[in-house]
Amino acid sequence: MADFGSLSDTVGLRRARIGGEGHLADDVRYIGEIDLATGDVVLRDGYLGIGNLRRTGEFRFGHFREPFSLEGNTSANSFAFMERSPVNHLDPARNWGVAYFRCNSNEDATFAAGVFQSGTDASDVEFGPGSDTAATMRLTIVPWWNPARHRLVHAGVALSARVPNDGIVSIGEGPNSPLLDFGDSSTSPFVSTISVPADFQQLFNAQGAYTDGRLTVQAEWYGTIVDQDVGAPLLFHGSYIQGSYFLAGGRREYERQQGVFGAVNVDNPVLPCFSSSDDRTQRGWGAWEATARCSYLDFLDSDTPPGPQGQIVGVRMPQFACGINWYLADRLRILVNYTLAVPDEPNTGTSTASLLAMRLGVFW
Repeated sequence: MADFGSLSDTVGLRRARIGGEGHLADDVRYIGEIDLATGDVVLRDGYLGIGNLRRTGEFRFGHFREPFSLEGNTSANSFAFMERSPVNHLDPARNWGVAYFRCNSNEDATFAAGVFQSGTDASDVEFGPGSDTAATMRLTIVPWWNPARHRLVHAGVALSARVPNDGIVSIGEGPNSPLLDFGDSSTSPFVSTISVPADFQQLFNAQGAYTDGRLTVQAEWYGTIVDQDVGAPLLFHGSYIQGSYFLAGGRREYERQQGVFGAVNVDNPVLPCFSSSDDRTQRGWGAWEATARCSYLDFLDSDTPPGPQGQIVGVRMPQFACGINWYLADRLRILVNYTLAVPDEPNTGTSTASLLAMRLGVFW
């Protein structure tokens, strides 16, 4: 309580998004999406895409996700947990930029690279300490694929070189609400913001996944090196491994042209009107999915500048999460998650927190 304050029960909207997409011409498309969950209009996606992913590649201009992590680029509509792992703090998420996306003709490799400008507000239109200019790239491959059995192996790497605009690198930006976050990348009430005077930052990501019909396993490692103005470079890093298994009625698809996991396909929906297919005539109990994840982040480096009171800045935190998801249809689901967090605050020691949460999600 002394370290993190009171984490009172919270009920509210996590996302309330509305948008549109279409084509202006052959191989010219647009996407626009805003989020109203906070009570304000927050821009999510707003970009123009020109080209074809398989033939010539696609250039994107506007506000969209930087090509980086596997969990970050998997849509929240179908992600297996209510929130991404706490290590996702290091994902740059959506920013303004210009990027090139391409997959090969066999759809077993993807490449994306671009230049981006981040902001300090929710829509990235204000710039101050913590904003940066970046070059980001991601490469993925599918070295083995058995479409008949829905089996595949995914591997990838991502890099991002970032130059802070005001000489300040900020890591672990705190959420507006300690238990109900509104941002793209995960935040945690147990991870405080670390601000370091620096002129350069590097982000790294290594990712891998395996899917076999109803089973999906994925893991990632994130790391960042911050070249601070005074003192040795800082290293913050973390990783997670997670698995999900459909007990009955469904499986998670893989989007080969994007190199990410996509929508969940429910065989026998409870409510066919929320199914993505028009021919869902056989009703059932929907799909049931069991999930588990272990993660660990280390945002503690002995060379980090001390806080305003001379305290050590940073945290180490193992975290375990598990849950059960009920997909009443492809576009309607209920998620229940239990999370056990064990933050180790260097000034006062180790704490333990249990969080139980439930979410209703629908999209169309």
